Amino acid sequence: MIRYLMGFFAVLGLCLAIQTAGLQAVGGKTAKSESNYFSSLARLQGASRADPQVLLLGSSLTGRMADRAAAVPGIVNLGCDGGSAAVTLRALDQGLLSPAPVIAIEANTLAYDLDGRGSQMSQALEGEWFHVGERIPVLGATARPTAFAYSWLMKWKDGDPVAVGEALPTSSRPGVFHSAPSGELSSGEENLVAELAGIIGRLQQGGRRVVLVLLPPGEIEGTPEWRVAHALAERSGAEWWDLNDGLARNQLGFTDGRHMDATSAAMTMASLARELLPEEPEIGAGKPSTEEGSGVMGKE
Repeated sequence: MIRYLMGFFAVLGLCLAIQTAGLQAVGGKTAKSESNYFSSLARLQGASRADPQVLLLGSSLTGRMADRAAAVPGIVNLGCDGGSAAVTLRALDQGLLSPAPVIAIEANTLAYDLDGRGSQMSQALEGEWFHVGERIPVLGATARPTAFAYSWLMKWKDGDPVAVGEALPTSSRPGVFHSAPSGELSSGEENLVAELAGIIGRLQQGGRRVVLVLLPPGEIEGTPEWRVAHALAERSGAEWWDLNDGLARNQLGFTDGRHMDATSAAMTMASLARELLPEEPEIGAGKPSTEEGSGVMGKE
């Protein structure tokens, strides 16, 4: 019995050592798991080990940008494949995840919550294993052997993620919501909008900047997704940013009609970084003069 236990713990220790070395070799996290569930779980567990300026909340429309575009320092992607930003908004409100100064909410898929999408991830966030994986990466979803294998296959098939450089060819920016009324909501939609507006209000009271972002390819007017997004923008007081304004669909590439390809994902990340990350002060820039008649320096 003692020999068996010694052998068991020796093999277990060897496996953990191999996983630890593997994580160090890939920069502390794998790129993708074999399932949407474990890919999302790995993103969420890794968030606590970062010190982000911006959190991106959303569905796979958001999450897969992390798989296809290179990471941007200061931005952490919390996209939940198969779910929506409602999952992570509730987790922030409950203290299960830590907020950042800027919280960008993918508005496209909030209505998915009406069908219970993302409920499995919500349950995982409340589980003890989730928090163990937060504190000890080698025991988290990102260190699963299948995650290493799948990440290697992705890299072999698609190459490295596309570097973030040129932004989307659109002039839209975050601002006050000005759009057509959302229309009459169902009782379920009404309850969801009221709940999420309350969470956004509490985040804003805590000093967080909250931006509702409608990612490409947008949503069709009159659908539940469109109604919930616009109603939340009307009632929450969050900034609204439609990245589809002035953007023709043929200017972007999609892998399946919904999810952006690597080049378009990188351009979208560049746009998000440009508008949401705090500006770095110019080297050598002096302080604005306060003398009378000197005028006021400010951002146009």
